[in-house]
Amino acid sequence: MKKVLALVLMAMLVLSAAAFAEEDGWYIGYSNQQRSEDFFITVGDGLAAAAAENGIQFEESITDRDAVKMTQVVDTYILKGVDMVIDFNVLAETGAEMAAKLSAEGIPMISIDCLYDGAYFFGVNNYDAGVVLGTAAIDVVNEKFGGELEYVVVLYDSSAGADVQARVDGAAEVLAEEFSVPAENVVYLDCMADDTKTTSLTRDWLNSHPDASKIVFIGQNDDRGYAINNVVNSDQRVEDSIIISHNADPSAVENLQAHPDGDTAWLLTASYNSHLYGEQVIDMAMKILNGEEVDDQVYAKVTVVGLDNLDEYLASIEG
Repeated sequence: MKKVLALVLMAMLVLSAAAFAEEDGWYIGYSNQQRSEDFFITVGDGLAAAAAENGIQFEESITDRDAVKMTQVVDTYILKGVDMVIDFNVLAETGAEMAAKLSAEGIPMISIDCLYDGAYFFGVNNYDAGVVLGTAAIDVVNEKFGGELEYVVVLYDSSAGADVQARVDGAAEVLAEEFSVPAENVVYLDCMADDTKTTSLTRDWLNSHPDASKIVFIGQNDDRGYAINNVVNSDQRVEDSIIISHNADPSAVENLQAHPDGDTAWLLTASYNSHLYGEQVIDMAMKILNGEEVDDQVYAKVTVVGLDNLDEYLASIEG
């Protein structure tokens, strides 16, 4: 009897969700890995605002970037009758499985910042973004280190997959080639998206290289940049280091604002203009749902932010 009642209740849930979607417009489910880091908060809030502006029912679920939870969220959205799923978990293998499951139900998926087989993509071209950031860092190395570079140290997250890692690969390759850094001096440290591990890996590497005086650290995102910067400051290695990273989160921007004279190691961050993600992704979603032709991969604009263009960049955001 309980089993029958549960099935009846589930059927009512699905029917009510479908009725809502039919009466009031599209229904989009958003599978988000977390809301503890600025980039994810900005994107989530932007999606919700753009959906509301366009009369779309929007529901967000947090997965903690756990593949099991990610699967459960998608299963729930299917039962609720969503018209589309937007995903920001950056788990390529599980994402491809979920895209296939949704496709079998006639539900399209947009993945953000990670390519999933079978899904639309919105986000940065990671490798190109890395090249843009690395190219901008050439001038910084020339100015601070007199055109010499001994080490490139990359703090990355292997679980994000090769597509996301490409953002640090591009920067590392540009710098290694420009300054003839030997392959053994290009170091990759897997921080596994953990601030504590980033801190310990950075400190251990610096302690094991006390004489290194021309180092570029590359953070896969600004959370890595923030952790690297804390270690460089506390261990008094600012003069030996340059830090570049991705996302232009408040932590990176505020660090630049606090050091207008350039007396900081953390000197560049690549902005993907996350404040525009919500508007652009919802516009893409509406075109897909309305049957319009949409490219499988739509790329965000990349802006490298440093002291020379900080005020201009902030003005563009406020605008």
